[in-house]
Amino acid sequence: MLFEVVYNICFNICLLVVLAFVLTRMDFMQRLLLNDGEPESGHRVCRAKEKVILGIIFGGFCMISDMIGLQVTGALPNARVIGILSSGFLGGPVSCTITTVIAAVHRYMVFPERISTVACVISAVLHGCIGSWIGYRKRNDRQYSNYFLLGVTFLSELIHIVMILLLTRPFIEAMDIVKIVIVPMVIINSVGMVIFFNVFKLIFSADDQKVAWQISLAMRTAQQCTPYLADGLKKKEDIDRVIDIIMNEYRCQGAALIEDKKFLGRSGAFLDLSLTDDNYPRLLSATKTYKTTRVSRIPLPEDGFYPLYRNNVIISAPILLDEGRIMALVILVKKNAYSYRADVEFATGLANHFAMQLKIAEMEAQKEALRRAEITTLQSQINPHFLFNSLNTISYFCREKPEKARELLLALSSYFRSTLESVDFMVTLEAELEQVKAYTKLEEARFESRLQVSFEAESRDLTCCVPNLILQPLVENAIHHGAMNREDGVGRVVVRIRREEKNTVIDIIDNGPGIDYRIIRSLYGGEEVKHRGIGLMNVQQRLVSIYGKDYGLQIVSSETGTDVRMKIPNREEKGYEDSDC
Repeated sequence: MLFEVVYNICFNICLLVVLAFVLTRMDFMQRLLLNDGEPESGHRVCRAKEKVILGIIFGGFCMISDMIGLQVTGALPNARVIGILSSGFLGGPVSCTITTVIAAVHRYMVFPERISTVACVISAVLHGCIGSWIGYRKRNDRQYSNYFLLGVTFLSELIHIVMILLLTRPFIEAMDIVKIVIVPMVIINSVGMVIFFNVFKLIFSADDQKVAWQISLAMRTAQQCTPYLADGLKKKEDIDRVIDIIMNEYRCQGAALIEDKKFLGRSGAFLDLSLTDDNYPRLLSATKTYKTTRVSRIPLPEDGFYPLYRNNVIISAPILLDEGRIMALVILVKKNAYSYRADVEFATGLANHFAMQLKIAEMEAQKEALRRAEITTLQSQINPHFLFNSLNTISYFCREKPEKARELLLALSSYFRSTLESVDFMVTLEAELEQVKAYTKLEEARFESRLQVSFEAESRDLTCCVPNLILQPLVENAIHHGAMNREDGVGRVVVRIRREEKNTVIDIIDNGPGIDYRIIRSLYGGEEVKHRGIGLMNVQQRLVSIYGKDYGLQIVSSETGTDVRMKIPNREEKGYEDSDC
C-alpha cells in the first residue's frame, strides 16, 4: 500500500508540474504573473482581476489533485497543499483565499463520508492561512528560496498530519492512515513543491534577465548620448541626435523629450502629435507631479496621446533638473505578453543619467561663468594710479625722449589690450610673460634707476598653460610692496622660470624688506590679517582651486627679500590640450 501511495503522489506531482509548464508557456499566464501591479509602482503585485483568475487556476490544480488521489482507509493522500501554498506565494491573500475555498469545498463534496474529511478540510484552511500570510509579507518580492519552499511545505504537511490525529475517529484508524501517508505527504510533497514552484520561477528569471539586458542597453545608450548632453541640450541638433540614438538602440515605436507642454525633440509615432493646454496627457502631469516613472493607462479621448494607446504602452520617466524644472523622457513600446518592468527600468535609468549629465553641464557652465567673472574682477582691479602714473611718465618722455615715449605708449597699449580684452581662462606662459613684460617696462620707466626687473627664462620653458592674469599680481606686489619699499639702494625684481619633468617652476624674487609673517600665515588658513591689496590671496585661491593644495604659493621671506614660488603642472601631466590655452 505504501508503494502505491508513493507512486500516486509522485504521479500527482508530475501531472501538476507538466500542467504548470504548459500554462507558463501561454501568453495569458505570463500576463497574470508578469504584466502585473500598478503600472506606476513598479512592484510585481497582481491586480484584483488577476488575483481572482490566479486563485481559480490554482483551485483547479487542487481539484485535479483530489480527483486522481488514491483512496486509503478513509483518507485521500494527494498534493493539494502545493496548489494552495503556491496560490498564496504568487497571488497573495485574495488568490489564496479563492484557492482554499475551492479546495476545501471540493474535498468535502467529493468524499463527505470519509473519516478524514473534516481534518483535510480544516488543514486546507490552515494551509490557506499560511500561504496568505507569507504572500502578504512578501507581496513586493516573490523570490522564494528552495529551502524556504521545502521548509514551509514540510511544516504545512506536519500540521495536516496533526489534524488527522486530532480530528479523525476512531483514533486507531487515524494512526493507520498516518503510518501510510506521513512519508509520502510530508517528504514527497515538500520536494514536489520545490519542483512545481521552480517552473513559475523560470518566468521571473527570464524577466529578470530581460531587465538586466535592458539595464545594460540603457548604459550603452547613455554612453552614446553623453557627448550630446555636455551643452545642456540647448541645441536642437543635440536633442535630435539623442532621440535618434534612443530609437536606434532601443528600437521602440517612438521617443520624445518634453518640457513645459512642448516637444523638445521627437521621433517615430510622436511626430504626428501636438500638445496643448487642452489635451496635455494625464501621464505627463502625473510624471511631473509625483516625479516618478509612470506607465500609460486607458485615457480619455481628449488625451493628446490617445491615438497611441490602442497597440502601445507609453512610459514617461522624469528628468529632474533644478527646482521647478522637470523634463520627461517618453518612450513608446509595443504591447506584449510580458512585463513592462524592463522597459520601465530602461526609461528610468536613462532619465536619471540624463538628469545627472545635465546638472553637470549646468555646473560646468556656472563654473565657467565664475572663472570669467574672476578674470573680469581682476581686470577691474587695475590701479588707476598706475594708469595716471604711466601717462605722466610718458608725458615726461614726450618732451625729453620722444622715441622712449613712443616705446612706452606701445607697451601701455599692449598691457591694456591683453589685460582688458582677454577673457580666456588659460593662456600660454609665453603670452602671460609678454603681458608682465609690458607692465614692468612702464614701471621701470617710472622709477628709472631705482628699479631693475630681469627675466630668466628660455623659450622652451614657456610652453605650458597657466591661468590668465596669474603672474602680474605677484610681480606688482614684488615691485610696490617689496623692491620699492627699500630705504636705500636699487630695488630689484627677478622673474625666474624653469621647466622640470612634471612642473614648470616660477619664482618672483625681490630684495625688499620682506612680508609680514601674519600675512603669509593667512594665505594658508590662518587668522585673516587686514592688509593692502588682495593679489597674493587671489592668486593663492585660484591655484588651489585649479590644481589642488599641493600647488599653492610657496613663500620664503626675510628682511633681505622675498621669494614667491608657484608650480604649474606641465600639460602632458594634467591632460591639458593646446586648445585649453
